[in-house]
Amino acid sequence: MFHMVGKTPHRQPVRSQDQRPASGLGMRLGGAVFQIVGCLLLLVAANRIRMTSTVLNSPYRSLPVWQTLLVTIGMLCGGAVVLYAGRRLSRHGRRHFTRVLRSPHELGPEPFVLFLRPFSEDRKTFQSGSAFFAYGSAFSLFTSAGLENPSSQTLEEGISQTFQRFAKLLAVGQPGEKLPLPGADKLYLPLAGWQPIISELLNRACLVVLVAAPGPGTLWEFSEAVRLLPPARLILLVLSDDTSAHEPSAYDRFRQSVAEAFAARDPQVRPPLLPDCPPLQHPDRLRGEPVVRGFVLFDAEWTPEFVRLDLTAVRALTHRGRAKKLVRQQMEPFLERLQRALP
Repeated sequence: MFHMVGKTPHRQPVRSQDQRPASGLGMRLGGAVFQIVGCLLLLVAANRIRMTSTVLNSPYRSLPVWQTLLVTIGMLCGGAVVLYAGRRLSRHGRRHFTRVLRSPHELGPEPFVLFLRPFSEDRKTFQSGSAFFAYGSAFSLFTSAGLENPSSQTLEEGISQTFQRFAKLLAVGQPGEKLPLPGADKLYLPLAGWQPIISELLNRACLVVLVAAPGPGTLWEFSEAVRLLPPARLILLVLSDDTSAHEPSAYDRFRQSVAEAFAARDPQVRPPLLPDCPPLQHPDRLRGEPVVRGFVLFDAEWTPEFVRLDLTAVRALTHRGRAKKLVRQQMEPFLERLQRALP
């Protein structure tokens, strides 16, 4: 998870926790206004397109044909830009509401789900949508009131929403970031001596979700989790990446590095033999690679099983309908199975 060699010591978020919500509230309200205006512009433009033939053939039209078309195109483009800007502003505003912990002692006795990932994945989890996690559900007062579109939810927010049935999600904040990413509570650690704190968090977590991606910190965390945890309390989250079909994916590079990482720590400890990512049922139906490929679970003997999330295995008229079906038919059975396996 940590790639800290050569990095400067992290600075605390620019604003204090008392100041951040006030700034974030203004951004979220502004984002809501932008989204409403963008939707209205798109609706008006769609209505103009529907009535284009009537307007162009009317002898009472006030504008030349080319100006009518230009205004309609401008409204379409302007509505899309304003809607996108509103979603981005809402997403950034939610960063101000993320709970920040300065010490593990602030956790208290309540259980938590520990989310471990390479910091290099933060850009993807912030830029990407929530994929199949709690698709379309209201994750805050703003969304339930219709002031924020659930499509602006980040991947980490989706993970937090999905695993909240077990406990609150906790992640380590990236050194040097001005604001924490939305989703999990953030705990900031020193650059030196972070491993014992991670070991303590692993022991205390009721569940550990680790993004399977290459990196010395992530490999150390995986080996430490295997050393400390019962198998049911660890799952690997496999994300898609931008590599070509001829290059190994991040998950494959992680698999290839596991044996070496375990041997460097303790040659007598045999790592789990991670499985291949199963193929899609109907790859010809895929329109773009989903952000989340699936999960790897472990049985009592550390034998892994890859649970694939396959959007091509469900049928519906729209992408939203397919995603809802996937949650109902694949995500929910996976979470119920995980819940039964946990102590």
